Amino acid sequence: MVPIYILGMLLRFGPQHGYQIKKLISDNLSDFTQIKLSLIYYHLDKMQKDGLLNAVQDNESNRLEKTVYSVTDKGREKFSDGLKALLHMEYHPVFEADAMFYFSDNIAKKDLVEHLKQYAEQLKAQISIIEKHKIESFQFIPDEMKSSAEVIFLHHELHYKVELEWAQKAIVLMK
Repeated sequence: MVPIYILGMLLRFGPQHGYQIKKLISDNLSDFTQIKLSLIYYHLDKMQKDGLLNAVQDNESNRLEKTVYSVTDKGREKFSDGLKALLHMEYHPVFEADAMFYFSDNIAKKDLVEHLKQYAEQLKAQISIIEKHKIESFQFIPDEMKSSAEVIFLHHELHYKVELEWAQKAIVLMK
């Protein structure tokens, strides 16, 4: 997925250096992806070697020389193919906490319930963050992109709300 995000950001915002790409991803996509800066540089190097990106040294500033990346025709094609591949969605969630419940006979119930309560509070906080970010973002999102943004925010809001509902029911069941 990281190459799709990198290509998409470069196509949307034009040539950028690695840190700018990370900032764009952080500013625009942080609600649904977390990508480390080191991972971006790894993929930039690989994508350049694969002919998906052009890299030009920028000597504009007195600071360190920076590499500015732009998308090649091959990169545009890879991005388009990647987006089309993502249309074939499948849902296979993995809930690591289920292992803890499976072996919950090895955990004190009061500890388990306390952690579930903390988890529920974290979920409530995340829902609030998403709702706030949605309101803030919609001030800047172009009208033609609002329906897509609404779909993304809705996807995440609903997942967090269902997870919160599950946590609340699990608390009752585990008491």
